[in-house]
Amino acid sequence: MEKFLKFLSGYVILEVQGEQCERFLNLCRAKNISIRKLKCPNPGCLILEMHIRDFFSLRPVRSKTGVHIRVIRKYGMPFFIVRSKKRIAFFAGILLCAFLILFLSGRIWNIHIEGNIQNPTPDILGFLSEQGIVHGISKRTINCADLAASVRRQYPEITWVSARIEGTRLILTIQEEEIPQDSVTETETPCSLAADVEGTIVKIITKAGTPQVLPGDICKKGELLVLGRLEILNDSQEIIRYEYVHADADIYVEHELPYYREFSLSHEEEFLSGDTEHHSYIRLGNFYLDTGKTQKSGWRRTAWEKQVRLTENFYLPIWLGNVTFEKIQEVTSVYSKEEAKSLAVKQLQQYEEKLIEQGMEISANHVKIETDYDSCTARGTLTVIEKTGIPVAVERKEDEET
Repeated sequence: MEKFLKFLSGYVILEVQGEQCERFLNLCRAKNISIRKLKCPNPGCLILEMHIRDFFSLRPVRSKTGVHIRVIRKYGMPFFIVRSKKRIAFFAGILLCAFLILFLSGRIWNIHIEGNIQNPTPDILGFLSEQGIVHGISKRTINCADLAASVRRQYPEITWVSARIEGTRLILTIQEEEIPQDSVTETETPCSLAADVEGTIVKIITKAGTPQVLPGDICKKGELLVLGRLEILNDSQEIIRYEYVHADADIYVEHELPYYREFSLSHEEEFLSGDTEHHSYIRLGNFYLDTGKTQKSGWRRTAWEKQVRLTENFYLPIWLGNVTFEKIQEVTSVYSKEEAKSLAVKQLQQYEEKLIEQGMEISANHVKIETDYDSCTARGTLTVIEKTGIPVAVERKEDEET
């Protein structure tokens, strides 16, 4: 701290020569002139360090003692400012930079939302924008408690919201209501179930309603499978009334799906030649300062960018990015018969995986792969088992009286 204060106030290194050097020291002490780092390299010569304000008090002491005083070196801020009079633009730049940092640190440059699953981040950011909460807003205009309350009112499924400001970041921590799977129930509106595909019934498990088909029956598209009407009988097995329910059943039907794929043996292959080009860019909000082309025909473009921050939570509205272009070359190649069949099998497997993801079970594969001089063809059928049954309106009947 002492060195820093010395630098701010300034000090000098002096050489004092003369026959009355000892008297010079005594007079300096009498006038409370501070002397530091005193050295006597030879008789009649002193090397000392003195504060700049004490240096200007030496005139009467020098006159009385007749010594010769020479300034060896000058240190400190006052001398630096004097030497830098021609560098006014440099100091103006420092002051402008400090002002910009002070101004930018009082605003929000990063809005971070965490904990949201049901509500996408872009939707929440859009709502915040409608409320005037955008990047660049002054931190003093944000009331975190009011902001959290408005988010809860807008999104009823959000049970808890915490809004806080850290540095130049606005952080929203959200907790959403968990919807248990058991609570999702189907409507109780009476209905029947009909087939949405044509095929053979392989299994039917009726939970509510009256089944109209049995395993092994062949159903057509639109045919009634489960009736949403129950017959209430008396002891004499006579119908006394009808009760209408929401039909529910697990019905599985087996049917065939046609499959056809054809591709040419001649194809274009792309590979990287090894030629690359790089250039950088700076993004200020939506404004780009780019040093090269953004797109090049016949080149693959990859880019990355990173937001500039001064501290962990002090983000600036500046992004630094780098773009890499890799040259692509196209070559015409021809599949061999083995390669073509392998590719056709792979395409068939991918198609089967999609059917399985949709809940279907593949029971038989009747696809044949053939190749000729210029193409490869895969044609045939796949026998699949899938769940069927779509709600349809139930036919109502008048109750029979006994």
